[in-house]
Amino acid sequence: MTTAAGRLDGRVVVVTGAARGLGRDYSRYFAADGANVVLADVKGTEQAAVEASTAGPRCIGIELDVTDRASADAMVAQTKDVFGRLDVLVNNAGLWRGLNEAGLLNCPPEIWDAAWAVNVTGTLHCYQAAVPLMAAGSWGRVINVSSMAAIRGGNPYGLTKAAVEHMTAGMAREVGDQGITVNCIAPGISAFEAAKDQLDDADHIVAGNAVKRMGTSRDLYEAMAYLCSDVASWVTGQTLRVDGGATTS
Repeated sequence: MTTAAGRLDGRVVVVTGAARGLGRDYSRYFAADGANVVLADVKGTEQAAVEASTAGPRCIGIELDVTDRASADAMVAQTKDVFGRLDVLVNNAGLWRGLNEAGLLNCPPEIWDAAWAVNVTGTLHCYQAAVPLMAAGSWGRVINVSSMAAIRGGNPYGLTKAAVEHMTAGMAREVGDQGITVNCIAPGISAFEAAKDQLDDADHIVAGNAVKRMGTSRDLYEAMAYLCSDVASWVTGQTLRVDGGATTS
């Protein structure tokens, strides 16, 4: 793993949903770029933080239930206690398995409610908890995570991600005068999370891409690193589609 060393030296980054999958990779990349990283998730953060720490500065794991506002507040308070600041929030926690298959007609209420609680309300909770600490430093970056599914069909997962994109624009407008930008990345199919044994139509989706390969966690991270940088200080309220051209047709 190689990164442009020092792009985020001294920054404090929170990544939700960081115990596994793409969130775990993002955390390692942020650390390799010089950031102190808080890996937040419902469980499994301790080992993930140890792994991330081998890539760069200090990394800690904090238990977080994004559906509980008090849990989000406690996570930010602990971040402040340890690092004294918060610069970047990556709202990566999300639920997707089973949502596409269920469709709308047959989606069980418990699956629907859980998806909205994590993907939408969870994103809101972490934003609400993080902004005051960012504002205290007059600088912040919030990066929400959508999906190509937001504009590719009306399945339950895509609907939650479309809501995240709309919410991103609203968030950006209300905190821009505090030195905080809010943007969103919308990944296409990735080799890590959308393994072929978990997504039956992976080959079909890739065949429709302009760039005919699956994305990597590094592809997605580099988009985040740009949005975290000072050169992106006038970019806010936007959704950056990092999907190999899947949504261009």
